[in-house]
Amino acid sequence: MDPRDSKRLRKNHRLLKRTVSTRYITGYLYEKGTLTIDDVDRINNQATEEDKMETLLFMLPRKGDGAFKNFCSALREKRDGAAVYKDVAEKLESTVTDDEKESQQGASPDIPQDVARWDLLRKHRRDIATCLDTEKTCLLLINSDVLTERERNVIEREESPPERAQTLLRILPTKGTNAFHAFREALKEQGRDDLAALLAGGDGRVHNPVSNVAKSVSHFFTSEDARRVNQAMEGERFLIVLSGITGSGKTQLALSQAELFEERHPTAVVWRLDGHDKKTFLTDKQNLLERLKEKVPSDDSQVDACVAKALDSRKTPVLLIMDDLDDGLFLSPALLKPRQESKILLITHRKRLQQPANVSIPDDSYITIKGFSDEEAVDFLRMQLQQHPPDELQRLAAKFSGLPLGLAAARSYLRHTKTSVENYLTLLEKRETASKLEEKADKWMSQFYEKPELQQTGRNLFAALRLAVSKLDQQTKSMFQLTGYMDQSRIPIVVLKEDVNDSPAMRNMALNQLVMQVEDLSLGTVEGLDNDRLLTVHEVTQMVMRLSFTEDQEKERLKKLQNILLKYFVKDNRYTKSGKLTELLQPHVGKVLRYSEEANDDGSFSLALARLSEVYGFMNTQCGMPGNAEEHLRAAKEHIEQLAGINWVEVNSKVVEQLHAHRYESFVSYDEQGSVEEKSVKEAEVIYWKLSAASKRLPDEVFITMIQSRVVSEQDLALFTALGKVPAGLAQSVRNKEPLTKAQYEKMVADGIAIPIERMKEVYLPELYASISYSLGRCFFYMKDKYADDPAGKDSLIRSMQLAYHVCVQIKKHAGISVMHKYLSETNALLYLRLEEEGKNPDELRRDIKYAIKRYSEFVEGGGEYFEFGVLKKSGQDSYSLMMCQRQLVKCFNALLKLADSEEERLACIEQAQIECRKMIDHAEKQVQKDAYGKIVERPERLAVFYNTAGRFFSDDGDSKKLEEALDWFQQAYELEKEKEKEDYPLSDALFGLAEGLVRRNHGDDLEKAEEYVGELLELYSRKWPNKKDEIEKAKKIHVQITQLK
Repeated sequence: MDPRDSKRLRKNHRLLKRTVSTRYITGYLYEKGTLTIDDVDRINNQATEEDKMETLLFMLPRKGDGAFKNFCSALREKRDGAAVYKDVAEKLESTVTDDEKESQQGASPDIPQDVARWDLLRKHRRDIATCLDTEKTCLLLINSDVLTERERNVIEREESPPERAQTLLRILPTKGTNAFHAFREALKEQGRDDLAALLAGGDGRVHNPVSNVAKSVSHFFTSEDARRVNQAMEGERFLIVLSGITGSGKTQLALSQAELFEERHPTAVVWRLDGHDKKTFLTDKQNLLERLKEKVPSDDSQVDACVAKALDSRKTPVLLIMDDLDDGLFLSPALLKPRQESKILLITHRKRLQQPANVSIPDDSYITIKGFSDEEAVDFLRMQLQQHPPDELQRLAAKFSGLPLGLAAARSYLRHTKTSVENYLTLLEKRETASKLEEKADKWMSQFYEKPELQQTGRNLFAALRLAVSKLDQQTKSMFQLTGYMDQSRIPIVVLKEDVNDSPAMRNMALNQLVMQVEDLSLGTVEGLDNDRLLTVHEVTQMVMRLSFTEDQEKERLKKLQNILLKYFVKDNRYTKSGKLTELLQPHVGKVLRYSEEANDDGSFSLALARLSEVYGFMNTQCGMPGNAEEHLRAAKEHIEQLAGINWVEVNSKVVEQLHAHRYESFVSYDEQGSVEEKSVKEAEVIYWKLSAASKRLPDEVFITMIQSRVVSEQDLALFTALGKVPAGLAQSVRNKEPLTKAQYEKMVADGIAIPIERMKEVYLPELYASISYSLGRCFFYMKDKYADDPAGKDSLIRSMQLAYHVCVQIKKHAGISVMHKYLSETNALLYLRLEEEGKNPDELRRDIKYAIKRYSEFVEGGGEYFEFGVLKKSGQDSYSLMMCQRQLVKCFNALLKLADSEEERLACIEQAQIECRKMIDHAEKQVQKDAYGKIVERPERLAVFYNTAGRFFSDDGDSKKLEEALDWFQQAYELEKEKEKEDYPLSDALFGLAEGLVRRNHGDDLEKAEEYVGELLELYSRKWPNKKDEIEKAKKIHVQITQLK
């Protein structure tokens, strides 16, 4: 094909992909000899119409000189008397390429001549590699005769997308100047104007897309509703409301638009907010802030304003999908704020939403979604049911009044079972009659189907989905039913195999069956591969499954799901990779907690609720939402206290009695170590026995589920491997995310790396209570601003940390088991409190700091074994604990440095801190894991913080060699945060360290680099932390210093 025609196709790639259907043109191209039969088959084998068109567009440039002409002729072909794509053909033929533009205008490319082109690529290679679609870019470069097939094969052999991108970017500079221009054009073609601008020497930031939206169904059908929504999305309207009954296709229309929006705007924020109730709506907004790397306010009323500010500062297109929102009072002006190239899709069952006084939704924003017309419904059915007579398909379409959800379920059932329409309608009548007997089903449907005839359609929809679910084989159905109580999107299906009582191989086979049957019957969509597959289910399908259960069946399903989550949802976020599953499970645990609380009328779920609420609360603190964490942790504590019959009036009475019996003058005593909370000691003694007695009363299945059959983490496996005590098959189980077997646990007990179940019966509840109290107490460190004016609330959290420690002491005293939370509650809670300055004079603070140094040093020198819920968690001097203790020692010496009375004392503190810094970095880097190709696959989550801590102490020393080390650490911290796409204080600390250090060194191009880092700092603070005036002023002073030195 002529290179100019190839470029015309490329410049119109997205337009053609969105608007042209291949079914109208592949036949013509086959007749003309442009396509072979294999080409046609390859196109038709693609999942969606857009994928088919894109495949054709990538084929055409390699099809000879007549391909472009034939393609345009195919677009002009008349269908049913109309040339549907005539305008598209004219636009394509009239497109002027950049080369033609330059020859007409005598213009040069938009890159300054003095810019070293490939230096720009090398400079921005990391940013570009993180967000480059390598597959599409390679195809475009091959079509431009820049890249060869052999080079593409080399690129595709790399294991991960970033590695493939890096290889492509290393090859390009060997291909000459034309390759640079072709690469920029390929970026523009994919909508990455931001990346193309960087390669033109311009300023700007690279934004990766931010999305939580699932893909639309593969059988999406372009109806008149879809065309009206598409037209609205292309218009001037910022807010679009999709109003319609359940099953009419509103959500799928929105998901389809989300895919188009992401394609048009590759840097966009595309975020779904679940408007089902106020709590889920708030949580999804908080999660958006977390994904945007913004601080989540503790005051819920400020969340909308923070979301608006974050989206404004990002300056990229935004699509917010507010799904299932029937209460317009949830809305606010901040949330509905218009932005350039942005849209809001609001999905509701209401014809008109009630609105707050300060919100106005224009009437012309509403689009009524009616579902398929009669003709569309028959066409949709005929796509997979060609063998059925048209009149039968019309009857089937009428049965569902054109509702896509019901028609999809019916079509998949008929195709899957080879059943006639007549037989299917008979089965449907039986299911419909059965559902009519269920009063709760009618009650649910009446919310969304107001008219009698629509209520009948609703019953048909309900019956069709029940029929589709019933067609799943028994094992698949049992697994799938669990999803009815989870969040509807991004369900990690790896946890569902716990519902299968069979060998690991058969469990994995059961997962594959689940994926095939659920997608085959149009009950859900699956993304990802192997153990990383994620399932999305329609909320109506979830509702159908829930309403189909009796009360006892519902409790049985919830109990099963709780037991599964208790194995996988763990409180361990030390490392980046291993914490991903817990993060994925977090929204699902939130849903399970809600349903379980409602069904916990007899208290049978209380223990599971306590454990899940604790981990859920802990994860909220790690996600920057400590306000949510505190609520769930207090609920967890209450569940345990109810189980153990702990009455705090009685406890306090006994404590006071014991304190007076021992003639304590006060509840608090002092020694050289500081304050000792005697009241917490006595409270722990009293409640330990209540907790232990309740623990012994728990049924054996609790200990089997929560201890013996737990899922072991990669860090646990590494510890057992280091000790030479790995049970047979455990390594494979960890890789496959399989729980322990009874034999493996018994072997661990025999090897001393697990506690016998009989001993755990005495301490399980005391340990769980200590764990909850520890996490609850640590909320203080996340919410100091909240408790600055609430001394009683602050005291309550501090006492919770103290109580956690002393309960663990009681466990050691009475059961002889050192539990992990004894170690954690001292190193990460009580010793943290020693370093708090509030309310202490210099002598008291110095005393507490020296005590903290003493204890942290003892932990570094010492060892010991610590167990967590029966399994060994820490043994001896492990690198992670040493790293954390040495970081705290650095903080201690830094605090002493501020209190130093002499230069000698100050220098001694600096020297000791630097010694601890080296040790800290050494232990941190020992934990970085690489694969056979040298790629980092695991590392401590807070590695950048450790690099910055060490860098700060070494850069302030004045020694040129130590300054070199400091700059190296700051650079590593910077690269880590950029790679993780983190915009938090570790990034700003690294930028400050680099800028100041380079100015201090002032060699070669140091000042130019420092100026770039200062520019990045000022942009970051103006966008994220504009109220941090001191830091902004500090950055400006560095900039002035650079200007003066230049």
